[in-house]
Amino acid sequence: MHEERAAARARLSGLTERERDVLAAIGDGLTERGRDVLAAIGDGLTNAEVARRLGLSETTVKGYVSHVFEKLGCANRTQAGLPAQAAGLSASGE
Repeated sequence: MHEERAAARARLSGLTERERDVLAAIGDGLTERGRDVLAAIGDGLTNAEVARRLGLSETTVKGYVSHVFEKLGCANRTQAGLPAQAAGLSASGE
């Protein structure tokens, strides 16, 4: 447990202020499904790939992606995905 916290702190210490703000918003404003979509974004998946992974339509995924961007104040996938990786939400961040 202590090692996991130390690893998380190390990942977070390299983040920009903007990325830390995004992380704070993740806990405050996203549903579980929104976090699933954000994790997939952090893995670099396209909307079609996210849809297949989560068993959703691509149109539904587009709606979730828009909602995630709005909640996190992000303009693109990179702004959302990098903090997701740093937070360990995506497989790329582990």
